[in-house]
Order: sequence, then C-alpha cells, then structure tokens
Amino acid sequence: MLSLATLSSLSLARAAAPKYSNEFLSVGVGARALGMGGAVAAAAAADASAAYWNPALLLSLQPERSAALMHAAYFAGVAKFDFAAFACRLDSATAAAATLTRFGVDDILQTTDLIDKDGNFSYDRLSYFSTADYAFTFSLAKSTKIAGRALNVGANAKIVYRNVGKFAAAYGFGVDVGASCRAGSWSFGVMLRDITTTVNVWTYNAGALEIPPYVMPSGDTIANSAPAARTEVTLPKATLAAAYSARLGREFSLLAELGVDITTDGQRNVLISTGWLNADPKLGLEGSYKNMVYLRAGINNAQRISDFDNKSRLTVQPNMGIGLSFMGFALDYALTNIGSVGVAAYSNIFSVSYGF
Repeated sequence: MLSLATLSSLSLARAAAPKYSNEFLSVGVGARALGMGGAVAAAAAADASAAYWNPALLLSLQPERSAALMHAAYFAGVAKFDFAAFACRLDSATAAAATLTRFGVDDILQTTDLIDKDGNFSYDRLSYFSTADYAFTFSLAKSTKIAGRALNVGANAKIVYRNVGKFAAAYGFGVDVGASCRAGSWSFGVMLRDITTTVNVWTYNAGALEIPPYVMPSGDTIANSAPAARTEVTLPKATLAAAYSARLGREFSLLAELGVDITTDGQRNVLISTGWLNADPKLGLEGSYKNMVYLRAGINNAQRISDFDNKSRLTVQPNMGIGLSFMGFALDYALTNIGSVGVAAYSNIFSVSYGF
C-alpha cells in the first residue's frame, strides 16, 4: 500500500510539475567541473564543490578541509551566478559541508508606479529591483561497506528561497542523495537530485502587483491583478557517471569521466529523448603535470536545432579550462561553449579553493 501511495503521489506531482523548475541549481558550479562539461560526479569533484555534484565525494577531500568560491557572469554580464562552500572531514568515515548558491539579475527597472491612478506619467517614480534565486544546502557523507567493498554515500538537505523584488517570493525544501565507489583505476558515481521532489510555495504581494483599471485615451484599459498563491514542484533527476584515472610517467596523469543526466519529466531537446525518458550525456578530460598545472576539456549539452531552411543539425557545447594548484590554493578558469558553437552563449567562469 505504501509503494502504491508513493507511486500515486509521484504521478500526480509529475502531472502538475513544470518541466523546468529551480533550473539555477542545474547550471553547475566550479570552473574545474564546468571546464570538463560537468562530467565530475564520479571522481573529478574533489573540493568543497563536491557537495553540489555528489555529496558522497566529500570523503575524497584532501586535505581534510576545503573552502571554495565561484563567480560567473551570464548573458553579457546581466545575470550573476555565485557559489560558496565549506567542507570538512569529521572523522575517517564522515564528512560534512555547507553551501550557498545565488543566481540573480540586479538593477531591473520597475515601471509599475510610472502612471498614477489619474493617468499621469512621472519618471520620478521609477525605481529598481532585483530578482534572485538562493539555495542553502547542508551535506553529510558517510563511508560504508557492501560485500566487503567500500561504498560512500551522501545526502543534501537544501532550502530554496526565490525572490522577485517586492512582488513575489517562494520557499522550498528538497533532498538529494548520492553514492560513489572505486575499483582500481575506475570510479563510479550516482547522484539523485530532488529525490523527494522539491516543492516551492509562491506567494505574491497584491499591493505591489495590482493596478486599478485605467482607461487610456485610446480606449484601451490597463489593469493588473495579483495571481493566487501556488506551488511549483521540481521532479527527481538522476546522474550516472564513470571515471578512469591513469598515471603517464612520474609527473603526468590523466582523468577521463563520462556522465549522463536522466530525466523523466517529458520530452526534452537532448541527445536521447522519448516521451517518458531523456538522457543527456557529457564527457570530460583532465590532464595534470605534477598535480600543479591542469588542462581540461569537455563536451555537453548536445541538442538538435533547426536552421533557417528548416534543416535539423546536431550541436554540442565545447568547453575548456585551466587550473593552477600550489600550497593548498587552487585557481581555476573555464570558458564554456567555445566560439558559441552550441545554443548557449559562452561564459567566463572563475573559481578558487583552498584546502587545509
């Protein structure tokens, strides 16, 4: 009965959920990871940003504490994306982390007060507001054993706050779970985002949104009313990943990782898409010299787009990055969608981390 009730609830949530919800949590964090196309859920996330990609990887922290910061600008600097994280090993089998994510657009011109109730224009009433999405996450990872083999598991408990100036706000809560294991040179990872579904509850400021009806000289009527409070459901998404690491002599090493994001919220424009299941693969490579200098490359975001002559073609998003690591400090840079080959605009991403 419990299984039937769970399946029934998930089916109802899927029917009511929008296809894209809390998408700011799907952008990805860390220049190292984004330079590899986001293919990092099995092994490549090795600092505090691991809490985002797969909390089970927090047990791979070396040294035992890590702090990370990232800043990125999108759409020619219109949108700002910032991430901060701190992670630490509590003991040999436990690790924890706390992260803060913000994606926002600031200094948006507010024109709702431009016209008063008598139809008079006054530019002195113009003002500015910001719209931003926030997520605060607590993470915990634990080392276990299954059939004699080490298996790391982790979970995120996240609080979401979304704000549209004084007009609307939403609060949400959700849970992610992840797992990782190693077998020689191979590493494997599984990340289940929003496993409980994440529900945002929106409320609206009627006083700020509602405009009394006003008849323009042209005869058109201007009016605006606030919508009713509503909920927005984010459905689960899975990431499966496998990585292979190899030493190339005494000073060089190579890491390759393949990941695939799986969604079941309706057909998406990804490489593998059906009416009920979508698979979006990504591949990342990282070469290092003496664990100090890093070169990275990755591809992701494979989509089919139509040209002006209605011919369909497949596009992928190429990414690259470099990194420097010295005395616990790591400075990383990524250029995503090189040459705007894919459908997204290119972005410059910087991040820094410190392990101690």
